Amino acid sequence: MPTISVNVPEKMKDKIEEMSKENMYSNTSEYIRAALRKQIQQDTGLTPEEERIVAERLEKIENREDKGKTLEEVSKNLGIE
Repeated sequence: MPTISVNVPEKMKDKIEEMSKENMYSNTSEYIRAALRKQIQQDTGLTPEEERIVAERLEKIENREDKGKTLEEVSKNLGIE
């Protein structure tokens, strides 16, 4: 799994560690991943599964697999009729 390093103030680090234990995460990385998933869903309005579907469809569009299809056909394939 790729790694991202983030610098945070000491108080934030302490709070992350506290919340990780309080919410019974096995480590702070799991807590941070859960928080990021929640924020991404809030920002995009998509669940991880919906996000995966959109990414796959965008890749197909970029690869011209949807060439010649109408907007309605593409929307139907995405399940957003």
